[in-house]
Amino acid sequence: MTNTDIGFLTLGILSLLLTVPVIWWYRRRSQDEIFTGITPGELPGVGHHVGRATVGGNGEWAGTLAVRFTPPDGVIPGLIGTVIDGRADVHDLSATLVDLAVKGHFRISPRPDATRIDGQAGRADFHLTLADHTPAGPALTQPETILLNALAQQGPTVRLSDLGADFAQSMREAQVALYREVVDRHWYTEHPRIQGRRLGCLLTTVALLVGLGLLAVVAMMLRAGDVGPISLVFPLCVLVAAYLLFRGARKRSARTAEGTAIRIQALGFREYLTKAEASQIRFEEARDLFSRYLPYAIVFEVADRWAHLFGEVAARAHAAGWGDAYFDLSWFDAMDTAALIDSGLDVLDVLDGAHGLADLADVADVTAGLGDALGGLATGVGDFASSVTDLLSVGDGCDLGGCDGCDFS
Repeated sequence: MTNTDIGFLTLGILSLLLTVPVIWWYRRRSQDEIFTGITPGELPGVGHHVGRATVGGNGEWAGTLAVRFTPPDGVIPGLIGTVIDGRADVHDLSATLVDLAVKGHFRISPRPDATRIDGQAGRADFHLTLADHTPAGPALTQPETILLNALAQQGPTVRLSDLGADFAQSMREAQVALYREVVDRHWYTEHPRIQGRRLGCLLTTVALLVGLGLLAVVAMMLRAGDVGPISLVFPLCVLVAAYLLFRGARKRSARTAEGTAIRIQALGFREYLTKAEASQIRFEEARDLFSRYLPYAIVFEVADRWAHLFGEVAARAHAAGWGDAYFDLSWFDAMDTAALIDSGLDVLDVLDGAHGLADLADVADVTAGLGDALGGLATGVGDFASSVTDLLSVGDGCDLGGCDGCDFS
């Protein structure tokens, strides 16, 4: 081994060692804050000053969750998804659209002729019909307003498959608005996808170009017999350093202590949606609970479980003598939908309540019948969300005024 070989080997090792503090810096910047002195998930009261600390470990809180029976106050489904994983994806936007329908802003109607968007047995098509009047309720957030205005521009009724580039652009704007909302609410220190992106792009690009250039030079020297094979370690180490920088620069921005509290609340609510038992839900509360929380169940991918749970709730109510298993499902117009009826959604049983339930022999049949009906509706709503996803891919929102530098997603 020549002195040149030893020098190249040393430089290769040094190039790897130099990446360590850079990656440590990235990890340090992506560690969340958390309030100290109060229960994780709680927000300090007005005028109540509490401390803040950096979360250790992998950078985000991972303690024991307390079940929460309601979503975080004033937090729409799309924001739930964004604060949990730092990404505002099309799934979050689809759940937000369903939530707008539940709130009465428009009605979703599966196509009665079972028309498929792609002409195959894939995603079902839907009609979206705007409400004649603005429903009562809290003021809409910016992402909701963008989506609703985009629908209004299509006319009073539009087929989902007819939503084109203009609506896709509005979806992307709503996506950026979700990112802006979590920053404006002080849940993230900056755009969740922007952390160190420009610097990471620069460092990775420089290291990659230097590594490739050195590899070419050393290869020529090796061919000329000026160095030994061990000298290849130098350019290879630089290329490995470039890869490590690329991976390190993908860290999301850090959550503030407020953002960590909201994330813990959201995860606690997910515990409720995934573990609630029918015996814990009173039927008089369940009538609008099913629809109200279904968009959140979509975000957490437990919509089918949520639907069958309420089938059991309705069965218990029927056995206890309530007689009326009515759920407010006016936002999802399945009355004329042969495709969903054929797939197991007995719409009359769901919407007319006791008329269908009275003919069932026992509580087990009631549970199965209404559970399958609500499950069919959840499947239909899931098809709607999936159809939106398939039609309107929006990426990660970093190319529409949201992020700068390279997109490492």
